[in-house]
Amino acid sequence: MKKFFVAVLVILLSTFAVNAAVETYEGVDEYYVLGAVENINVARERARERAIRDAREKAGVYIHTVSKVVNMKLVDDEIISVASGVLRVVDTAYEVIQLTDMDGYLIRATVKADIDTGDLDRFLEKDAEELANIVAKDKVIRQQEHRQDQRIETLKQEYRQAETPEQKEIIAAQIVVEDKIFLSNVKLREGNRYRDEGDHKQAEKLFTEAIELNPDNALAWHNRAWAYIDLKRYQQAINDFNKASALNPNWDLPYFGRGWIYNLRKEYASAIAEYDKAIALNPKYPNSWNNRGAAKSWLNQMREAIADYDKAIELKPNYVKAYENRGKAYGALGDNAHAAEDLNRAAKIDSSNKGADKIIEESEALVKRGNYTEALNLLNKAAELFPDNQFVFVNRGNLYNDNFRDFDKAIADYNKTIALNDKFSWPYHNRAIALGRLKRWDEAIADYGRAIELNPTFAAAYNGRAWAYCQIGNFEAALVDADKALELMPNEANYFDTRATAYASLGRFDDALADMNKAIKLSPEGWLYHGRGKIYKLMGDEAKAKSDFDKAKQLGYTE
Repeated sequence: MKKFFVAVLVILLSTFAVNAAVETYEGVDEYYVLGAVENINVARERARERAIRDAREKAGVYIHTVSKVVNMKLVDDEIISVASGVLRVVDTAYEVIQLTDMDGYLIRATVKADIDTGDLDRFLEKDAEELANIVAKDKVIRQQEHRQDQRIETLKQEYRQAETPEQKEIIAAQIVVEDKIFLSNVKLREGNRYRDEGDHKQAEKLFTEAIELNPDNALAWHNRAWAYIDLKRYQQAINDFNKASALNPNWDLPYFGRGWIYNLRKEYASAIAEYDKAIALNPKYPNSWNNRGAAKSWLNQMREAIADYDKAIELKPNYVKAYENRGKAYGALGDNAHAAEDLNRAAKIDSSNKGADKIIEESEALVKRGNYTEALNLLNKAAELFPDNQFVFVNRGNLYNDNFRDFDKAIADYNKTIALNDKFSWPYHNRAIALGRLKRWDEAIADYGRAIELNPTFAAAYNGRAWAYCQIGNFEAALVDADKALELMPNEANYFDTRATAYASLGRFDDALADMNKAIKLSPEGWLYHGRGKIYKLMGDEAKAKSDFDKAKQLGYTE
């Protein structure tokens, strides 16, 4: 079968044109509807939301590749959040599929969604604090959506297993409640979009509707508070933050929000008290440290403020605002040498990011035209000019990995990328690809594992690790990872091929054939026909094997 690594597009080598005004993505997913129990309109919305997630993940590749990143340190959560903010659904189509083997039917949704590159640039030009808040809130809503997905599936399974009409009636009522929770999250996402676009009144309206559907939705209260801040209705914002805290006392963001308001009101002691609580609950959020430092600076507590800025920079090494704030604090203490060092560092990061981004875009354009050597020369120049910019090195590593097939140099660049920022999952994933090409499978498995730790929804990393497990003969572990990859992205032909490899190696040929049939239906390419032919050959069906091998050749596949 075709090796997984050949099938994967390395993340920064985009297939899209850099200068295009609009990028379009198609997302496809489906939702199983339990007979007459579920509301058809809600079920359609569930299928649509899942398809949007699929489009969002695909759009994330583009954003990571060609966007003008403000701080050049976008990590996976930031990429997904930016995609959520700029992706616009322009068309949705539904297909209803009747099921014969169980009660109910499938609704398959296909969405077409656009990204306007101008919208993307404007989104990324947001203040670093605002962007960080957007990311933090988007992460929470994604966690809520994941839990809600799990809950509705559990209820449907319980309904099918219920033995009495009374039990079914109770579970059906619970499904109605879950539908309201789901719709509340849909309103929440819509409100986030309007707030990101600056329409704070419409955002407030949608957050209110989300609260009416589910008064226990802490994030809806929290996000409405930020809409109130935008509208300068600070007391109402504090009231909503209070409600969010009451619903989730162990959540740091309402404390962060109240601290923000107190800083705006110049009530710095109160702000510090709120940031104290936020930091106690989440000591890894750099913005809380920076903002507490700012409040201390206004109270002339410069040494204490500098300690907070130190921590913010430790957590986010290219945090421009924290360098600027620390530089000003050193200046207030008369330490002009350290002040100049920090302010110069902030300016250098800003300048480096903008200059490096242009070179990366130029190199991407050259790659698309097949001018790999010229692209490499540009990235070599960028590496000299901007030695602290991780995206220069990850791009050059991808060029070595995918085009020059110089895997040792690729690994060296990924090492540099990770040394600059070890909180970003893609360099681990791409280094694993290079390690696999060198047949260093154990190291590849470790890197895929680290990528998954940093991003538990990284489908390609699960699939990559599954393939690596196949290479060392651990087919049971491969099945676990392949199942997870397909759970996250159920329409990837390559993932079905990976799982089929594990099934075939375990002698489960019927399962392997079922997966290869799905893969070929999704993507009728020569390498997949060849893979299915190999399974038929293992089964001793020479006629079907020959037919698939012949089809693979017709489609241009050669081993």
